[in-house]
Amino acid sequence: MVTRCCHRCKVPQILVAEHAWGSNGTIILSRDPTHRMVIIDNVALANILDSISRRIGMPLDNIIVEAKRKSGKHFMDALLSGIKGFIARNLISARVYQQMSKQLSMLGLGHAEVVSYERHRFLEGMATDAYSAPALAGDICGAFESVERCRAVARFEHRESGQIRIQISRTDQQRSEYEDRFAYRAPPALPGDNIFELCPVCKAPLELGRRYAFDMDRGLIHEVKTGHRAVLTGAMTLNNLFGELEKELGEEIPHLIMTIEKERVKEVITGKGNTLDFSKAGYQRFMKTLRLRGMGNGRNVTITGDHVEVRVDNPYYEPLVAGFLAGFYEVATGEPAVVEWTPANRGYTDVLLGPA
Repeated sequence: MVTRCCHRCKVPQILVAEHAWGSNGTIILSRDPTHRMVIIDNVALANILDSISRRIGMPLDNIIVEAKRKSGKHFMDALLSGIKGFIARNLISARVYQQMSKQLSMLGLGHAEVVSYERHRFLEGMATDAYSAPALAGDICGAFESVERCRAVARFEHRESGQIRIQISRTDQQRSEYEDRFAYRAPPALPGDNIFELCPVCKAPLELGRRYAFDMDRGLIHEVKTGHRAVLTGAMTLNNLFGELEKELGEEIPHLIMTIEKERVKEVITGKGNTLDFSKAGYQRFMKTLRLRGMGNGRNVTITGDHVEVRVDNPYYEPLVAGFLAGFYEVATGEPAVVEWTPANRGYTDVLLGPA
């Protein structure tokens, strides 16, 4: 498969056709404006999950598979509604998985191919450059449950070649209604007034092509400056994943996620060695990086002595936004911070930063 890119900005044409960058710090699916997407540093996400695993002394694979199964099924159920779903499930189910492989590559999740398939019973695939083995297995399992209208289990194994073998099998094992419930409900999206400079050819934000390098045939997206891998994933997927971790491991998980992100941001800032502006305008400039990634829209900054209060509209996940800002604050002050944030029930979060 050869993916065509815009000759001006080098962004894949299918990526631009499938997504829209809003003026309010969000990215949405063009065909489903209710489904929000986020560009996230995959190294940072893996670091969060690995750090939690080390601190609690247990692997998170089963929790990750389960969280991704739920969000994957929820997404596919919405996509395959009405007559489209009837045709996909009854006439062209095999082609649905081929199309899904293209979608995975477009999002930077890796390249997957169907090895064998038996309708309503079994699906096996091989993945190369997978962004996360348990996450990808959960994604595919959720899609299989939606297409085949049955419960399924996912298994995966790492091959010496670096590939991941993923097997999805129908199961008669019963789940409670609670286990299959998808809990995340998106808060209302607030308007914004951001303006992106657009490519004159494909209308993608020009900054997108400057900041990221795309290899859609391998399913890879990399940030140019850091070399880190990035992925485009659903905001509901991240919220559901972190929600499952909190449900299984305890209420301290959001604060732990904030702390891990704070330390990562501090390391990135200090590693650059640049002189930064820690004024109100400096915080505003720092928050601009959220917008292109669909992570939210920094609005107001109030600095009173050693205390900083920041309002972010449409945050993709409040603890990660708080950690992002706390890292900047601790580099600015050279001191540990007390970090608080409000839930974004009304579409915004207030992050409060002060000396410990």
